[in-house]
Amino acid sequence: MHSSTSSSRDVAGGAPFGFVLGGRSARSGIIALLTGLVLIFLTLEVTSPLVLAHFSHTEQRVDRELQEAASLRAVTADGRPTILLAGNSLLKEGVLIPSLHDDLATQYEVRRLVIEQTHYLDWYFGLRRLLEEGSRPGIVVLTLATAQLASPLTLGQSFAHRQMSFRDFPRAVRESRLDRTTASTYLFAHWSRWLGNEGFIRQCVSISVFPGFRQLAGRIADHGAHIHDPSTLLNMAQQRLPELRDLSQQFGVPVVLLIPPNLNQDSSREIQELGNQIGVPVWILSPAGEFPRDYFSDGFHLNRRGAEIYTTRLSRQVRSMNMGQVARHFVHEPPNGKPADVQATLQDGSQRESADAERKQPHAHAARGNPGPRSRTSINTVR
Repeated sequence: MHSSTSSSRDVAGGAPFGFVLGGRSARSGIIALLTGLVLIFLTLEVTSPLVLAHFSHTEQRVDRELQEAASLRAVTADGRPTILLAGNSLLKEGVLIPSLHDDLATQYEVRRLVIEQTHYLDWYFGLRRLLEEGSRPGIVVLTLATAQLASPLTLGQSFAHRQMSFRDFPRAVRESRLDRTTASTYLFAHWSRWLGNEGFIRQCVSISVFPGFRQLAGRIADHGAHIHDPSTLLNMAQQRLPELRDLSQQFGVPVVLLIPPNLNQDSSREIQELGNQIGVPVWILSPAGEFPRDYFSDGFHLNRRGAEIYTTRLSRQVRSMNMGQVARHFVHEPPNGKPADVQATLQDGSQRESADAERKQPHAHAARGNPGPRSRTSINTVR
Protein backbone atom coordinates (compact mmCIF):
# COMPACT_ATOMS: atom_id res chain seq x y z
CA MET A 1 0.00 0.00 0.00
CA HIS A 2 1.29 3.44 -0.90
CA SER A 3 1.64 5.99 1.84
CA SER A 4 -0.21 9.29 1.69
CA THR A 5 2.97 11.03 0.59
CA SER A 6 2.85 9.28 -2.76
CA SER A 7 0.29 11.81 -3.92
CA SER A 8 2.99 14.46 -4.05
CA ARG A 9 4.68 12.73 -6.98
CA ASP A 10 3.66 12.48 -10.57
CA VAL A 11 2.23 9.05 -11.32
CA ALA A 12 3.99 8.68 -14.62
CA GLY A 13 7.39 10.12 -13.95
CA GLY A 14 7.71 10.23 -10.18
CA ALA A 15 8.66 13.93 -10.24
CA PRO A 16 7.93 16.15 -7.24
CA PHE A 17 4.60 17.95 -7.35
CA GLY A 18 6.24 21.40 -7.52
CA PHE A 19 7.84 20.49 -10.81
CA VAL A 20 4.73 18.87 -12.21
CA LEU A 21 3.27 22.34 -12.54
CA GLY A 22 6.31 23.14 -14.64
CA GLY A 23 8.98 25.83 -14.30
CA ARG A 24 6.36 28.44 -15.09
CA SER A 25 5.13 28.66 -11.49
CA ALA A 26 8.64 28.95 -10.07
CA ARG A 27 9.64 31.56 -12.62
CA SER A 28 6.51 33.56 -11.92
CA GLY A 29 7.25 33.53 -8.20
CA ILE A 30 10.83 34.66 -8.74
CA ILE A 31 9.73 37.45 -11.09
CA ALA A 32 7.10 38.59 -8.59
CA LEU A 33 9.68 38.60 -5.79
CA LEU A 34 12.21 40.58 -7.83
CA THR A 35 9.53 43.02 -8.95
CA GLY A 36 8.52 43.57 -5.35
CA LEU A 37 12.13 44.20 -4.30
CA VAL A 38 12.62 46.67 -7.14
CA LEU A 39 9.43 48.51 -6.16
CA ILE A 40 10.52 48.67 -2.53
CA PHE A 41 13.95 49.99 -3.53
CA LEU A 42 12.45 52.62 -5.84
CA THR A 43 10.05 53.67 -3.09
CA LEU A 44 12.94 54.10 -0.66
CA GLU A 45 14.93 56.07 -3.27
CA VAL A 46 12.03 58.43 -3.91
CA THR A 47 10.86 58.88 -0.33
CA SER A 48 14.20 59.13 1.52
CA PRO A 49 14.82 62.79 0.53
CA LEU A 50 11.23 63.62 1.49
CA VAL A 51 11.66 61.98 4.90
CA LEU A 52 14.87 63.91 5.54
CA ALA A 53 13.35 67.17 4.36
CA HIS A 54 10.48 66.67 6.79
CA PHE A 55 12.41 65.54 9.85
CA SER A 56 15.94 66.95 9.60
CA HIS A 57 16.69 70.65 9.58
CA THR A 58 20.38 69.79 9.45
CA GLU A 59 20.04 67.93 6.16
CA GLN A 60 17.99 70.77 4.69
CA ARG A 61 20.74 73.20 5.63
CA VAL A 62 23.50 70.99 4.23
CA ASP A 63 21.69 70.58 0.91
CA ARG A 64 21.16 74.33 0.66
CA GLU A 65 24.79 75.11 1.46
CA LEU A 66 26.00 72.51 -1.05
CA GLN A 67 23.93 74.11 -3.78
CA GLU A 68 25.26 77.56 -2.92
CA ALA A 69 28.87 76.31 -2.85
CA ALA A 70 28.45 74.57 -6.21
CA SER A 71 27.41 77.84 -7.87
CA LEU A 72 30.27 79.97 -6.52
CA ARG A 73 32.59 81.83 -8.89
CA ALA A 74 35.81 83.66 -8.02
CA VAL A 75 34.08 87.05 -7.98
CA THR A 76 30.45 88.11 -7.85
CA ALA A 77 28.66 90.09 -10.54
CA ASP A 78 29.47 93.30 -8.67
CA GLY A 79 33.18 92.42 -8.43
CA ARG A 80 33.46 91.16 -4.83
CA PRO A 81 35.78 88.16 -4.26
CA THR A 82 34.06 85.03 -2.91
CA ILE A 83 35.14 83.06 0.14
CA LEU A 84 33.97 79.52 0.90
CA LEU A 85 34.28 78.55 4.56
CA ALA A 86 34.20 74.74 4.72
CA GLY A 87 34.35 72.49 7.75
CA ASN A 88 32.52 70.61 10.46
CA SER A 89 30.83 71.58 13.73
CA LEU A 90 33.97 73.45 14.84
CA LEU A 91 33.23 75.96 12.08
CA LYS A 92 29.49 75.93 12.73
CA GLU A 93 29.87 76.68 16.44
CA GLY A 94 33.04 78.75 16.25
CA VAL A 95 32.21 81.31 13.55
CA LEU A 96 29.09 83.48 13.67
CA ILE A 97 28.32 83.60 9.97
CA PRO A 98 25.68 86.38 10.11
CA SER A 99 28.14 88.64 11.95
CA LEU A 100 31.01 87.77 9.62
CA HIS A 101 28.83 88.25 6.56
CA ASP A 102 27.61 91.65 7.75
CA ASP A 103 31.13 92.78 8.60
CA LEU A 104 32.58 91.80 5.21
CA ALA A 105 29.54 92.25 2.94
CA THR A 106 30.76 95.42 1.25
CA GLN A 107 34.04 93.77 0.21
CA TYR A 108 33.54 90.00 0.06
CA GLU A 109 30.86 87.41 -0.58
CA VAL A 110 31.12 84.82 2.20
CA ARG A 111 29.48 81.40 1.93
CA ARG A 112 29.60 78.54 4.42
CA LEU A 113 29.52 74.76 3.90
CA VAL A 114 29.28 72.79 7.15
CA ILE A 115 28.90 69.01 7.35
CA GLU A 116 29.09 67.74 10.92
CA GLN A 117 31.31 64.84 12.02
CA THR A 118 33.62 65.20 9.01
CA HIS A 119 37.40 64.88 8.87
CA TYR A 120 40.18 65.50 6.38
CA LEU A 121 39.30 62.75 3.91
CA ASP A 122 35.68 63.90 3.76
CA TRP A 123 36.87 67.35 2.78
CA TYR A 124 39.76 66.46 0.51
CA PHE A 125 37.54 64.30 -1.67
CA GLY A 126 34.57 66.59 -1.11
CA LEU A 127 36.45 69.65 -2.35
CA ARG A 128 37.80 67.67 -5.30
CA ARG A 129 34.28 66.73 -6.34
CA LEU A 130 32.96 70.24 -5.80
CA LEU A 131 35.71 71.76 -7.94
CA GLU A 132 35.50 69.04 -10.60
CA GLU A 133 31.80 69.84 -10.98
CA GLY A 134 32.54 73.50 -11.68
CA SER A 135 32.57 75.41 -8.39
CA ARG A 136 35.23 78.15 -8.38
CA PRO A 137 35.26 80.18 -5.16
CA GLY A 138 37.86 82.91 -4.90
CA ILE A 139 39.38 81.11 -1.92
CA VAL A 140 38.54 78.07 0.21
CA VAL A 141 39.16 78.27 3.97
CA LEU A 142 38.99 74.73 5.40
CA THR A 143 38.49 74.46 9.18
CA LEU A 144 39.94 71.32 10.78
CA ALA A 145 41.55 70.53 14.11
CA THR A 146 45.01 69.01 13.83
CA ALA A 147 43.70 65.58 14.94
CA GLN A 148 41.05 65.77 12.23
CA LEU A 149 43.72 66.65 9.68
CA ALA A 150 45.49 63.39 10.61
CA SER A 151 42.34 61.27 10.88
CA PRO A 152 41.61 58.24 8.62
CA LEU A 153 37.86 58.54 9.32
CA THR A 154 35.05 59.58 6.99
CA LEU A 155 31.31 60.08 7.41
CA GLY A 156 30.69 56.67 5.89
CA GLN A 157 27.88 56.11 3.40
CA SER A 158 26.89 59.78 3.52
CA PHE A 159 30.44 60.72 2.48
CA ALA A 160 30.32 58.21 -0.36
CA HIS A 161 27.05 59.64 -1.65
CA ARG A 162 27.55 63.35 -1.09
CA GLN A 163 31.28 64.09 -1.20
CA MET A 164 33.10 61.28 -3.03
CA SER A 165 33.21 61.25 -6.82
CA PHE A 166 33.09 57.92 -8.65
CA ARG A 167 36.56 58.41 -10.14
CA ASP A 168 38.00 58.88 -6.63
CA PHE A 169 36.41 55.68 -5.29
CA PRO A 170 39.56 53.46 -5.49
CA ARG A 171 41.70 56.09 -3.80
CA ALA A 172 39.08 56.78 -1.13
CA VAL A 173 38.99 53.06 -0.33
CA ARG A 174 42.77 52.97 0.07
CA GLU A 175 42.98 56.15 2.13
CA SER A 176 40.11 55.08 4.41
CA ARG A 177 41.54 51.54 4.77
CA LEU A 178 38.19 49.93 4.02
CA ASP A 179 37.53 46.20 3.87
CA ARG A 180 35.81 44.79 0.79
CA THR A 181 32.36 44.66 2.36
CA THR A 182 32.46 48.29 3.46
CA ALA A 183 33.97 49.34 0.13
CA SER A 184 31.10 47.72 -1.76
CA THR A 185 28.63 49.52 0.51
CA TYR A 186 30.35 52.82 -0.30
CA LEU A 187 30.10 52.07 -4.01
CA PHE A 188 26.35 51.41 -3.87
CA ALA A 189 25.82 54.38 -1.53
CA HIS A 190 27.49 56.67 -4.05
CA TRP A 191 24.64 56.04 -6.49
CA SER A 192 21.81 55.52 -4.01
CA ARG A 193 20.11 58.31 -2.08
CA TRP A 194 18.57 55.76 0.25
CA LEU A 195 21.86 54.08 1.19
CA GLY A 196 23.61 57.44 1.42
CA ASN A 197 21.00 58.78 3.83
CA GLU A 198 20.18 55.56 5.67
CA GLY A 199 22.04 56.52 8.84
CA PHE A 200 20.41 59.94 9.06
CA ILE A 201 16.95 58.48 8.41
CA ARG A 202 17.48 55.93 11.17
CA GLN A 203 18.43 58.76 13.52
CA CYS A 204 15.38 60.78 12.51
CA VAL A 205 13.05 57.86 13.19
CA SER A 206 14.74 57.08 16.51
CA ILE A 207 14.51 60.70 17.64
CA SER A 208 10.82 60.80 16.72
CA VAL A 209 9.93 57.49 18.39
CA PHE A 210 12.16 57.51 21.49
CA PRO A 211 12.18 60.65 23.69
CA GLY A 212 15.67 61.57 24.82
CA PHE A 213 17.38 59.61 22.03
CA ARG A 214 19.35 62.69 20.91
CA GLN A 215 20.86 63.18 24.37
CA LEU A 216 21.59 59.47 24.75
CA ALA A 217 23.31 59.29 21.35
CA GLY A 218 25.39 62.34 22.21
CA ARG A 219 26.68 60.58 25.32
CA ILE A 220 27.47 57.12 23.97
CA ALA A 221 28.52 57.75 20.36
CA ASP A 222 32.08 58.71 19.55
CA HIS A 223 33.25 60.04 16.18
CA GLY A 224 36.45 61.72 17.34
CA ALA A 225 39.86 61.13 15.79
CA HIS A 226 41.65 60.98 19.18
CA ILE A 227 45.11 61.47 17.69
CA HIS A 228 47.36 63.36 20.10
CA ASP A 229 50.86 62.04 19.42
CA PRO A 230 52.88 64.98 18.00
CA SER A 231 54.92 62.79 15.66
CA THR A 232 51.76 61.26 14.16
CA LEU A 233 50.18 64.69 13.72
CA LEU A 234 53.27 66.04 11.97
CA ASN A 235 53.77 62.95 9.79
CA MET A 236 50.20 63.11 8.56
CA ALA A 237 50.48 66.86 7.98
CA GLN A 238 53.57 66.24 5.84
CA GLN A 239 51.49 63.86 3.73
CA ARG A 240 48.28 65.87 3.50
CA LEU A 241 49.35 69.49 3.17
CA PRO A 242 50.99 68.73 -0.22
CA GLU A 243 47.68 67.16 -1.29
CA LEU A 244 45.88 70.42 -0.50
CA ARG A 245 48.57 72.37 -2.35
CA ASP A 246 48.22 70.16 -5.42
CA LEU A 247 44.44 70.49 -5.26
CA SER A 248 44.80 74.26 -5.17
CA GLN A 249 47.15 74.30 -8.13
CA GLN A 250 45.08 71.85 -10.18
CA PHE A 251 41.94 73.97 -10.05
CA GLY A 252 43.44 77.42 -9.57
CA VAL A 253 41.66 77.99 -6.24
CA PRO A 254 43.68 78.98 -3.15
CA VAL A 255 43.08 76.61 -0.23
CA VAL A 256 43.81 77.77 3.33
CA LEU A 257 43.81 75.54 6.40
CA LEU A 258 42.23 77.21 9.44
CA ILE A 259 43.07 75.51 12.75
CA PRO A 260 40.46 76.36 15.42
CA PRO A 261 41.16 77.13 19.10
CA ASN A 262 42.15 74.27 21.36
CA LEU A 263 42.50 74.02 25.13
CA ASN A 264 45.67 71.90 24.92
CA GLN A 265 48.75 71.85 22.72
CA ASP A 266 47.95 70.42 19.31
CA SER A 267 51.15 70.86 17.23
CA SER A 268 49.43 73.63 15.28
CA ARG A 269 52.50 75.87 15.32
CA GLU A 270 54.69 73.13 13.84
CA ILE A 271 52.04 72.39 11.22
CA GLN A 272 51.93 76.07 10.31
CA GLU A 273 55.68 75.98 9.72
CA LEU A 274 55.23 72.93 7.51
CA GLY A 275 52.60 74.84 5.60
CA ASN A 276 55.06 77.68 5.02
CA GLN A 277 57.58 75.23 3.57
CA ILE A 278 55.08 73.29 1.46
CA GLY A 279 53.09 76.25 0.16
CA VAL A 280 49.79 75.91 2.03
CA PRO A 281 48.74 78.87 4.21
CA VAL A 282 47.81 77.75 7.73
CA TRP A 283 45.87 80.26 9.81
CA ILE A 284 46.07 80.10 13.59
CA LEU A 285 43.93 82.90 14.97
CA SER A 286 44.16 81.62 18.54
CA PRO A 287 47.24 79.63 19.62
CA ALA A 288 46.53 76.40 21.50
CA GLY A 289 45.79 77.08 25.15
CA GLU A 290 45.06 80.79 24.71
CA PHE A 291 41.25 80.68 25.08
CA PRO A 292 40.10 79.81 28.63
CA ARG A 293 37.75 76.93 29.33
CA ASP A 294 34.77 79.23 29.78
CA TYR A 295 35.06 80.15 26.07
CA PHE A 296 34.10 76.54 25.21
CA SER A 297 30.75 74.82 25.48
CA ASP A 298 32.19 71.32 25.90
CA GLY A 299 35.96 71.69 25.93
CA PHE A 300 36.09 71.38 22.14
CA HIS A 301 33.48 73.66 20.53
CA LEU A 302 33.39 77.38 21.22
CA ASN A 303 30.40 78.87 22.99
CA ARG A 304 28.78 82.17 22.04
CA ARG A 305 31.33 84.25 23.92
CA GLY A 306 34.30 82.46 22.36
CA ALA A 307 32.71 82.52 18.92
CA GLU A 308 32.21 86.30 19.04
CA ILE A 309 35.91 86.87 19.72
CA TYR A 310 36.99 84.29 17.16
CA THR A 311 34.70 85.68 14.47
CA THR A 312 36.15 89.14 15.00
CA ARG A 313 39.64 87.74 14.53
CA LEU A 314 38.65 85.90 11.37
CA SER A 315 37.12 89.06 9.94
CA ARG A 316 40.32 90.95 10.70
CA GLN A 317 42.39 88.18 9.12
CA VAL A 318 40.38 88.30 5.89
CA ARG A 319 40.68 92.09 5.76
CA SER A 320 44.47 91.87 6.23
CA MET A 321 45.01 90.18 2.86
CA ASN A 322 44.49 91.60 -0.59
CA MET A 323 41.68 89.30 -1.67
CA GLY A 324 41.04 91.27 -4.83
CA GLN A 325 44.60 90.65 -6.01
CA VAL A 326 44.38 86.96 -5.11
CA ALA A 327 41.05 86.47 -6.90
CA ARG A 328 42.16 88.31 -10.05
CA HIS A 329 45.34 86.26 -10.24
CA PHE A 330 43.51 82.94 -10.11
CA VAL A 331 40.85 84.05 -12.58
CA HIS A 332 43.28 85.15 -15.28
CA GLU A 333 46.38 83.04 -14.70
CA PRO A 334 46.71 79.30 -15.41
CA PRO A 335 46.87 77.09 -12.27
CA ASN A 336 50.51 76.13 -12.69
CA GLY A 337 51.65 76.92 -9.18
CA LYS A 338 51.07 79.42 -6.42
CA PRO A 339 53.26 82.54 -6.69
CA ALA A 340 55.30 83.51 -3.66
CA ASP A 341 53.59 86.91 -3.37
CA VAL A 342 50.14 85.29 -3.19
CA GLN A 343 51.39 82.80 -0.59
CA ALA A 344 52.76 85.67 1.49
CA THR A 345 49.54 87.64 1.10
CA LEU A 346 47.49 84.73 2.44
CA GLN A 347 49.87 83.90 5.27
CA ASP A 348 51.14 87.17 6.72
CA GLY A 349 47.92 88.23 8.41
CA SER A 350 47.64 84.94 10.28
CA GLN A 351 51.21 85.15 11.50
CA ARG A 352 50.69 88.70 12.74
CA GLU A 353 47.47 87.64 14.49
CA SER A 354 49.16 84.66 16.14
CA ALA A 355 52.13 86.76 17.24
CA ASP A 356 49.80 89.31 18.87
CA ALA A 357 47.91 86.55 20.64
CA GLU A 358 51.11 84.92 21.88
CA ARG A 359 52.30 88.20 23.36
CA LYS A 360 49.05 88.39 25.32
CA GLN A 361 48.99 84.70 26.22
CA PRO A 362 51.15 84.70 29.38
CA HIS A 363 48.92 87.36 30.95
CA ALA A 364 45.81 85.39 30.08
CA HIS A 365 47.22 82.22 31.65
CA ALA A 366 48.21 84.06 34.78
CA ALA A 367 44.72 85.48 35.11
CA ARG A 368 42.82 82.20 34.74
CA GLY A 369 45.24 79.43 35.72
CA ASN A 370 45.66 76.06 34.04
CA PRO A 371 42.87 75.41 31.53
CA GLY A 372 42.88 71.71 32.33
CA PRO A 373 42.49 68.70 30.05
CA ARG A 374 40.37 68.79 26.92
CA SER A 375 37.14 66.84 26.82
CA ARG A 376 36.40 64.36 24.08
CA THR A 377 34.67 65.38 20.88
CA SER A 378 30.95 65.89 21.28
CA ILE A 379 28.52 64.27 18.90
CA ASN A 380 26.18 66.16 16.60
CA THR A 381 23.05 64.15 15.95
CA VAL A 382 20.41 65.17 13.47
CA ARG A 383 18.68 68.42 14.36
